[in-house]
Amino acid sequence: MCEPTTALLIASTAISSIGAVTAGVGQAQQYRYQAEIADQNARLANDQARDSIENTNLEARQRYRALAQMKGAQTAAMAANGVDLNFGSAVDIQKDTAMIGAEDIAQIYKGGNERTRGFDINAFNYRSQASANRAQASGALMKGIFDGLSTALGGASQVAGMKNPSGKKAPRFRDEGRGASNNG
Repeated sequence: MCEPTTALLIASTAISSIGAVTAGVGQAQQYRYQAEIADQNARLANDQARDSIENTNLEARQRYRALAQMKGAQTAAMAANGVDLNFGSAVDIQKDTAMIGAEDIAQIYKGGNERTRGFDINAFNYRSQASANRAQASGALMKGIFDGLSTALGGASQVAGMKNPSGKKAPRFRDEGRGASNNG
């Protein structure tokens, strides 16, 4: 049996070691949870990017329809007034209408692409964050293990110092049954 002070030191060291490892495990679990949240946010950002593309295409189709309706109304009005649709101002009006419509549609796609790009960047950032959180989880776990081992080794060193307070090596005793000469 060991003396009470030594026993207390051993118990304290064991508890501290277990506590350090447990803290590392807890920290690793927290980082893994944060990685799961970042993964979910990345999936949501990807969904938003898809929705942005679909909404941009829908908006462009609506503008194409409005443009076609406008062209049709212009053509009908000019034809009803007896204007030759293939010559002069009538052709210029049709070209201008087509040009303005094309500019509007280009702006719709430009805005949609910018929104989609923002969602894609967010998704990439969330995936990167998830990866970093997983790396931190591994690091926290390893740190907990090493802290626990360090505490255990420090405690063992203290116990050894208590048994031999001088810091010198304990004398070796020769086994009397082996190799000892018997002179008497």
